[in-house]
Amino acid sequence: MPEKETIGYIGLGNMGMPMARNLLRAGYPVVVHDIDSSRVRTLVDEGAAAAGGPAEMASRASVIFSSLPTANSVEDVAAGPGGILEGGRAGQIYVDMSTIPPPVCERLGALLGDRGIDMLDAPVTGGKAGAAAGTLGIMVGGRPDAFERCRPFLEVLGGVVQHFGAAVGAGMHAKLANQIMVGVHLAAFAEALAYGKRAGLDLHMLVEILKSGRAGSEILNVNSPGILDGNLEEVGAMGPMTLLRKDLDCVVESMAAMGVERSLSHGVRDMYGQLIDEDRGKREVARDCMGLIYLYQNRFGVEVLRDAQ
Repeated sequence: MPEKETIGYIGLGNMGMPMARNLLRAGYPVVVHDIDSSRVRTLVDEGAAAAGGPAEMASRASVIFSSLPTANSVEDVAAGPGGILEGGRAGQIYVDMSTIPPPVCERLGALLGDRGIDMLDAPVTGGKAGAAAGTLGIMVGGRPDAFERCRPFLEVLGGVVQHFGAAVGAGMHAKLANQIMVGVHLAAFAEALAYGKRAGLDLHMLVEILKSGRAGSEILNVNSPGILDGNLEEVGAMGPMTLLRKDLDCVVESMAAMGVERSLSHGVRDMYGQLIDEDRGKREVARDCMGLIYLYQNRFGVEVLRDAQ
């Protein structure tokens, strides 16, 4: 039986930590790195090895994954000083599971390709719960043979794994289409609740009827309990709104490159921008993506959340 490839994982946040853990539990040798050493220690205690940085990891792992918050952090890890490009070698694969602009994926894929290192862009959907359960949806772009080599690893992490073609960045376009749906649906749900409250409806009854028909969705199921209990921020069901705003910025940039200057996504992105501007300097932690409910409370002059701040 062939020896299992050593897998590297860079970025052990809300998504990266459970994904690296699932690879470890599946029996793969895993090397990890994060700027927060406590996160590294957590996985080392569970059997992973630690790397001092991306270049060192590239000298030890044949396939390197990353889950990072910004395009700049992905560029630093892949091609910055001490990055994968510096320590890597031909025949390796870099799999980035972040959500960043497709042109950044294309540029990094070309740089790494010149060194003989394949890149797959493989953003995910399914949130923290899906990452922990290994049931994420994973959208992949990159050369088919690199994808097939990584398929066993990806199938540990996701319940649905789709390859969208040989172009690095194709997976990212699929993720941005997903984020269009997520952002617009979050806004629609917030507006529907504020409308119902202003009309004097019982919101528990309203949510139940919404769930029963074509308005029903995963977003409704995940977010409605926290809203109805008035503890949305404690639940943190969708992650910080700053991350979805960043994704919608990518959507707007991609649309502009396509010649589309205005869309639903522009409006939702701008609403998140308004909330983030209001929060600047007031909060240590950004509000949850469902935080659009705060904006709609003000617009409709109602209190949907019992403990609205």
